Amino acid sequence: MAPKPPRDSELEAILEKVRQVRNFDFRNYKRATLQRRIERRMQATRCRSRAAYLALLERDPTEVSTLVSSMLIKLTTFFRDREVWQALEQSVAELVRQRPDAELRIWSAGCATGEEAYSLAIIAAEALGPGYPGAELKVFGTDVDEDAIATARRGIYTPEQLENVSPERLSRFFVRTGNSYTVRKEIRRAVVFGVNNLVSDAPVSRIDIILCRNVFIYLDSELQKRVLARFQFALRRNGLMVLGRSELIPFAARLFRPSDLARRIYRKDGQAELTSTTQDRLPPEPTPLPRTLIPAPDLERSFLRNLLDSHPCPHIATDSEGTVTLWSRAAARMWNRTEGEVLGKRLASLGLPGLSGDLLVEQSQRVRSSASDREVSDGMMEVSSGEPIALRIQVVPLRESAGGRQGLLYIIHDVTHLRGVEQNLRAAQEELQAMQLRMQSSTEELRASNEELETTNEELQSANEELQTTNEELQSTNEELETTNEELQSANSELDATNRELAHRTLEMDALTFCQRTIIRTLSAAVLVLDGDGRITTWNLAAERLLGLTERETVGQLLWSLHVPALKRALLLKLRRHLQEKRSLRLESVPYQLPHGGKGSATLVATPLITDTHVLGSIILFEDTTRTTALLEENRQLQEKLKG
Repeated sequence: MAPKPPRDSELEAILEKVRQVRNFDFRNYKRATLQRRIERRMQATRCRSRAAYLALLERDPTEVSTLVSSMLIKLTTFFRDREVWQALEQSVAELVRQRPDAELRIWSAGCATGEEAYSLAIIAAEALGPGYPGAELKVFGTDVDEDAIATARRGIYTPEQLENVSPERLSRFFVRTGNSYTVRKEIRRAVVFGVNNLVSDAPVSRIDIILCRNVFIYLDSELQKRVLARFQFALRRNGLMVLGRSELIPFAARLFRPSDLARRIYRKDGQAELTSTTQDRLPPEPTPLPRTLIPAPDLERSFLRNLLDSHPCPHIATDSEGTVTLWSRAAARMWNRTEGEVLGKRLASLGLPGLSGDLLVEQSQRVRSSASDREVSDGMMEVSSGEPIALRIQVVPLRESAGGRQGLLYIIHDVTHLRGVEQNLRAAQEELQAMQLRMQSSTEELRASNEELETTNEELQSANEELQTTNEELQSTNEELETTNEELQSANSELDATNRELAHRTLEMDALTFCQRTIIRTLSAAVLVLDGDGRITTWNLAAERLLGLTERETVGQLLWSLHVPALKRALLLKLRRHLQEKRSLRLESVPYQLPHGGKGSATLVATPLITDTHVLGSIILFEDTTRTTALLEENRQLQEKLKG
């Protein structure tokens, strides 16, 4: 793998400042996106360098919050991308038909201000039938931005945000309040909003559908894999995951089965747990050296071996290189492999179900290098005759009598029953968390209602006084509105004129560009235009004819690195030196080889293109004077004959 590019120290300092002040960790977000957001804020605050912007963050904590808000893009609307929502409507209807009495759990991850979460609740309510949903539907809307979640809980949106909502849905699921619309309480009760970080917080579990669009485009590949693994854990068997149209992640196809790749809809693959996340990190199996393992004849070793074989838990011992040196009877029963089949082979190459790549490579290496005294890992082992077996594996150093490390000892415990208890406990904790989120939402609504009632009482007390002055204010408002209308009409006229002028200027520029390019290409002299670095930007038809290279072969290349038959190396070096020193160069009667093989002469003129402060590039004219030179020579000879 190619080494990662070095990180910008000033950029890392800005991200560390954000993490300290707002507890947002953007260090594994895509650097190009973060740089664009930071540069926008630098332009808005008129900071000319990142060091100056970092100093601004040090003295102004509010700018840190503004920067975080600009990084957390909240571009979302109701039923955005109609084709995806049509596919989701079919999927939700199919789930309801397959499990008519089961609870439907949907997760909108990265829901921003809640539009997509309420859209999911609406299509689920329609699939469940007449009336509004009850306890059979739970939609979880999570986002890392607390302000966005607070907006989502209120459920109040403008007509512009509801432009994709059909009139039927608008009248059924929304209530008009002034110039805005509020989501009906029946739908709001079905949606639970909460703050959740997809990277660091525990995912919502037992989910049927996950909708997470336009979040992965900001994460690097490592964070994408981590979040996808959490989604795989959260989904029920055959659950659906929907990503954004621009998020084609190759790693997703290794954990999920593409259901509709064009719309980025995936289905959970129950067999993916034992493939990409574990086996890809295992080292290749080396050629095993022939080993002859002769058991020690002493009584103590025999006793210890009998003791391990009598223990119900499987035990596996390896030497310092990971080669199996001991294979207990319980291990032989669990994996159905005899001791002779595994002794002398690398444990990582056996492909034992339940032993993950992290355990065999990274965790084992930590114990082997004394970085850890013990490592614990969990795994699942599929059994053809019944339910899968949950395993918990301990890795401890295997020490000799003198106390030195001799290898590793793997102790495997069957924790299937314990895993079931843990899952039940986790489900209960998640239910409690959901209930707490709902209670929090209800408490906030009650608090808001109390504040509104207090405000209403105060407003009623002052209403009588305000009514006396309302007529005068209305008259003044009418006058102001008339003035405003006139100003708006004038502004619209100016905008129309400006737009027409811009369109006219654009047409003129296009015509001028076309004319300029046509003139340059039809000139009889070869025209070469270079940028400031010496790269060719223009190479006309005459240049192709006289210099022997086509436009496709030259544009974008450094002139000094090309082999141009007509321009000798010494001439190119002289030309480059004059242009770097910002000097013009004119050479007469430059000898060169004609494309058909003859000798010719030309005039070469090189001129740098310089503004007041910058070097824009240079232009080189190469005009063939072979015919002119021959005519002059012939004229000279005729004059000499006439004089003689």
